[in-house]
Amino acid sequence: MTEQTFVFEDLPEDLRAGVADLGWKEPMPVQVQAIPAMRRGGDLIVQARTGSGKTGAFGIPIIAQIDTGLQAPQALVMAPTRELAKQIAQEVIALGKHRGVRCLPIYGGTAYGPQIDALEEGVHVVVGTPGRMLDHLGAGRLSFDAIKLVIFDEADELLSLGFWPDMKEIRSYLPATRQSCLFSATMPERVLALARAFLNEPEFVSLVEGHSSPQEIDHFFYVTTAQEKEQTLRRILEYEAPESAIVFCNTKDDVRFVTAFLQRHGFDADQISGDLTQVAREKAMGRIKAGTLKFLVATDVAARGIDISDLACVIAYASPESPEVYLHRTGRTGRAGKAGTAISLVSGLDVGAFRNLQKINKIEIEERPVPTEEQILERIRERLAVKVEQELRSLSERDRRMRVDRLVPLVKQLAAHEEGLRDLAGVAASYLREHRPETGVPEEDEASGATQATDELPSHRGDGGRSRRRRSGGGSRGGSGRSGRGRGGRR
Repeated sequence: MTEQTFVFEDLPEDLRAGVADLGWKEPMPVQVQAIPAMRRGGDLIVQARTGSGKTGAFGIPIIAQIDTGLQAPQALVMAPTRELAKQIAQEVIALGKHRGVRCLPIYGGTAYGPQIDALEEGVHVVVGTPGRMLDHLGAGRLSFDAIKLVIFDEADELLSLGFWPDMKEIRSYLPATRQSCLFSATMPERVLALARAFLNEPEFVSLVEGHSSPQEIDHFFYVTTAQEKEQTLRRILEYEAPESAIVFCNTKDDVRFVTAFLQRHGFDADQISGDLTQVAREKAMGRIKAGTLKFLVATDVAARGIDISDLACVIAYASPESPEVYLHRTGRTGRAGKAGTAISLVSGLDVGAFRNLQKINKIEIEERPVPTEEQILERIRERLAVKVEQELRSLSERDRRMRVDRLVPLVKQLAAHEEGLRDLAGVAASYLREHRPETGVPEEDEASGATQATDELPSHRGDGGRSRRRRSGGGSRGGSGRSGRGRGGRR
């Protein structure tokens, strides 16, 4: 069988019946390419967008190689969220129904009992989030000794939510000899690091046009209005939560404005510009290189000579003045053999020039929608759930009883009536804002310890920062009629 001739009719009858139950008529492109590659037995990296048919691409090979006479997990699929785990499990169950393959979804936020019962009865495929799987592994209820195939689905999302420590721990439970396949929409450095840790000389298959191998830099952009650009930047930082970034501006006024805006909203940000003393510039540079500063705001001129091998992301707050400048900016990440992310904020008037920039540089840059408040809060919830799960698992039984279990009745009592529920919600929100940076909900007070931003902020009405006004205590800006906190202020 070749990639060009693969059709569902090539599958065994019981597997074809499962495919028919799902209503699949013809293989999707990702299935046509990935299924034969997986059948060759080697490790595999597949770059394909969500909704492209990835579950079938790995689900069909999983079912095809299960020995139903062996009552032990033989295939493992790791997913970033319980919703995706449920969806994958449903398709795997349908595919394996006529072959007698049993698949169990395992994820947090639900009772242990049904999962324990299913494990005792015996399952062939496990699909779930890493944290809950580690709970079962640590308790001896789950064994991966018979695992032959490991799938990482939406690997970029797995790692953006903080599952990397869990996956490294899961690796210690896996057999040394196995097939591992990684599916991801993007290939940032953290995904390539995962591939290096779990895969052996993987073959690469891409369904993303123009990508024939993993990219060192993942490029994408957001379209926004000039008036909303700083709020769009805030939303992106909350949603993406990059480990470190340089934010590029075209003018010194913009640098001061963006730095003050980020500091005022609690982001760990500093600046370098020609207005600063050499000592202040070197201090900011030293912090970003040492990893003690998350966001550095700079002009292209001020950023010359910056060499930070571990920089995760570059963000163009203002469109570059030429295609060459775009390459210089994005070249600040993806260094030392590592990959990175390049994000551009493009206002409506600059869209045409930005399209032309892509043609000249021969780069295809994906447009993404600005995340909504609901999407940001859901991402925060997911990151927090992962972190809490990790912390609870690290506690001894005695510590868990003393520090967690004894407070559960109090929480339930507060949640039992409306007034107490409001109190509980307020306490939780205050705690998250002050103590949980992984939630991405920063304080809105002026940040301390960073280079002091100037009291004068440029007006941002698409004039390139030429008009300016004195910042008032309420943070309003001339002519805009909006608070400095904007619509995305205190929640």
